[in-house]
Amino acid sequence: MSSWFSTITSVTSIGQKAVEKAVEKVFDGTCSLVESEVTRFRNVEEEMDRLRRTCERINSLLTDAEERRYIEDNSVKHWLCELRSISFDSDDLLGEYQTALNVHKHNSSLASSSRKRKYFEIPHLSLSLSPEWGPIQRRKFSTAIDKINKKLDDINKARKNLRLRGADGAKRQRPGAFQPTSHYDPAKIVGRGYETENIINLLKSDGADPVNGADPRRKIHVVAIHGAAGIGKTTLARKVFDEIDGDSDQKIFGRKIWVCLSAPCDSMNTTKEILKAMTNQSCDLRSMNMILNSISDNFKRSEAKKILLVIDNLWAEGFHFWDPLHAALLDNDKEIKVLITTRNERISGGSMPVISRYNLTGLNDDECRELLYSVAGIDKQNNILDPIGKKIASKCGGSPMAAKILGALLCGRDEEEWNNVLSEMRALNDDQGALNDDQHEVLSSLKISYHHLPYHIKLCYSYCAIYPTGYKFEKDQLIRYWLAEGLVQQEGRRRLEAVGSKYFDDLLWRSFFEKAPQCDKSHVEYYKIPSLMYDLARNVAQYEFVGLESGVLLDKPKYMQARYGSLLHRVDQGTNQGDVEIEKAYPYTNLRTLKLCGEYSDIIVPLKFISLDLFRNLKCLRVLDLRNTLLKTLPDSTLELKGCLELKELPQGMSKLVNLRHLDLHIEWEGIKNSTKLIIPQGVRELESLQTFSRYNVPSNTAKGQSTINELKDLNLRGDLCILNLENVQTPDDAKDANMRGKQFIDNLMLRWSEPLPIDPKQWKQGKDILISLQPNNRIKRLWIMNYPGTSFPDWLGDSSFSSLETIRISNCNNFDFLQLLGQLPRLKNLHIENIEARTISSFIGFQSLEYLTLLNLLYLERLSLENEMPKLQKVYISECPDLQTLIIHREMHTKFERGNCVRLTNIVYVPQD
Repeated sequence: MSSWFSTITSVTSIGQKAVEKAVEKVFDGTCSLVESEVTRFRNVEEEMDRLRRTCERINSLLTDAEERRYIEDNSVKHWLCELRSISFDSDDLLGEYQTALNVHKHNSSLASSSRKRKYFEIPHLSLSLSPEWGPIQRRKFSTAIDKINKKLDDINKARKNLRLRGADGAKRQRPGAFQPTSHYDPAKIVGRGYETENIINLLKSDGADPVNGADPRRKIHVVAIHGAAGIGKTTLARKVFDEIDGDSDQKIFGRKIWVCLSAPCDSMNTTKEILKAMTNQSCDLRSMNMILNSISDNFKRSEAKKILLVIDNLWAEGFHFWDPLHAALLDNDKEIKVLITTRNERISGGSMPVISRYNLTGLNDDECRELLYSVAGIDKQNNILDPIGKKIASKCGGSPMAAKILGALLCGRDEEEWNNVLSEMRALNDDQGALNDDQHEVLSSLKISYHHLPYHIKLCYSYCAIYPTGYKFEKDQLIRYWLAEGLVQQEGRRRLEAVGSKYFDDLLWRSFFEKAPQCDKSHVEYYKIPSLMYDLARNVAQYEFVGLESGVLLDKPKYMQARYGSLLHRVDQGTNQGDVEIEKAYPYTNLRTLKLCGEYSDIIVPLKFISLDLFRNLKCLRVLDLRNTLLKTLPDSTLELKGCLELKELPQGMSKLVNLRHLDLHIEWEGIKNSTKLIIPQGVRELESLQTFSRYNVPSNTAKGQSTINELKDLNLRGDLCILNLENVQTPDDAKDANMRGKQFIDNLMLRWSEPLPIDPKQWKQGKDILISLQPNNRIKRLWIMNYPGTSFPDWLGDSSFSSLETIRISNCNNFDFLQLLGQLPRLKNLHIENIEARTISSFIGFQSLEYLTLLNLLYLERLSLENEMPKLQKVYISECPDLQTLIIHREMHTKFERGNCVRLTNIVYVPQD
């Protein structure tokens, strides 16, 4: 018994010791695991700081590789791409980490203000267990850091295998700072005098052409300028357009129309663009017959007998385009001359009624040298640089673009750098085996100019691959994209927007961008990428850009690590139908930018709904451009919504977007109606980083949970701001609380009441008091007041301190007493007045800077006096004034006066009398 008991006891003792040891092991392991996890929790901040420093070193290495060395080995290029991919991943993680901290701080502030604890803390661990910043979040960040570190180790091993060292690669001169020379005038055209004269003579002729057999009795004569990309077709056409009438008082063409086609487009959209250029209004018609009828009617109503129509960059061809358009142009008693520019040989050949085809060749070597020197800021007497310059000019392939780009590159550089560029051109020419000699030389010029850009500007330029070919874009819009992507480097205390603007101007001056022709009266300037430069952008972005067209992969990235993407939606013959397959972008989970766009800059994309799957799949998005769509509601995340006419409501969680810097809700102001409503939830004031908030609808006093106008008070907004439904402002104090006088960076402001105008005198007075309270900062540039109900305007409208105010538009108001005020503005250049009831107007006193005066839809106007001289006036346009009978006009204005649909105007008196 005792032995058995002792045996049991012994076994039990042994078992107990084993269990104790096992428990001790488990406990030690658990403690070790807990200690490890606690250490990970505690060290997240330290690890993030270490990752931030690593990311900075990576970017320094990439900068060094791009700016100081030529890299020819594909394996080395691949290695650098992987390193840049790690840089993207690190940047995404750092951004996500900072956002989590900001959201936590925001929610903690709300909890504190409401005196409610929404989270608790463990003092020992210093962990805030709110949903945004708790153990799960910390573990997630710690794990992500480990993955990045492992990738860095692999890349470092690859570096050793490749035996890369810091001194590898041929050194290159570091590019100098952006210094545009004052000698160069961008409007200067070198050569082309002979070509201009020939084309003007063709357009002035009666159309007889014995070579092509044209009938001189025909009222439509067509001249086509054909040539390669970058050869100067548009420049030549613009020179003809500007010079065809010269300075003569007797104009040959009573009307000139410039149609700019920004991209290859089909017959329907080409015809739409023609109508848009003729009317200066957008075209929403979807029937070709309706568009052609509108074109025909517009020509019939025109008072001009001879009309010049220029169509730049034409691609549409065939009988289905030319025959209907030809019929529309013939359906009137006008003589119409058409000048087109095109790269498409079939257009300028037998498929259209061309009376003359002008094949444009390149500049000769001397002309290339003159253009190159004008940009570079040197003259032919420079004995040191001129011998080198002659050789460089001879390798421009006759391309004005190549000459300008090389001139910008060589500006301010010494003899050694000029020789280096010449050597690089020779080396690159040897590599281009499949092209003809001229193409060799042009492509070499473009590549060399790109290679010499600073690395940070290279990144900004390659990002522009997101735009479709020929796409028109705004400067500020592109800069906002760059900022969202972190591509703009901080320079001292300068605002990042100002630094980005400098980058943009650098690329513009170097001819990587160019101004797009203005086809409407919008104050917005548009830009585009020249076709040759666009091909270069797509080429250098091949590792990071993915292009999708209606769901079909167009530009496949070298790796699945694409960071920037665009989805181009094409429609058949302008019907605007078809599904928008945005889900095709989901596999590219690392996308930071996704731009949805139609074939043309202002076409509406039929996207009505955004699934949350978009944000679940594309978690790294920083820029989501959904402009010009039919969206009505949104998930709790987005950015670029310009032109979304159907958008009705912003998400309730918008106040949580603590990093939101730009919310572009802009729509064309001409298209705004009473029905243009947008519900904006409360909490806008919480968006402290917000700088762009381009549209604000004042809610009615019965609306619950919506933002009120005083939430604009502390927002430091910039750019455009349109405030709608001002009749809903309850008191002038509410309007004053919006602090419009303090918003010194608002450039363009629209103040709009809804129609119809009230008949209650109390509302008239309140309208004036509200307009007084909404006085903008005196740095404003453009102002539009619409449906103003007051019977008089506040004095601030004529305050001479508004020294930057250049454009004012007054629409549908009760009186004309604003003219006396506006005449006092020192810099007012453009005045547009429409839909105002008045029988006599005679108050144009002052206006010493006015250049353009437009009077539209003054249906009751009978007498107009413009007898006072306005020294800088260039054009007076009066239209849709059917009762106007008498016009008294200063004699100096008689050549600047243009009218339309003023059928009763028979008495025109010029003063002073002879």
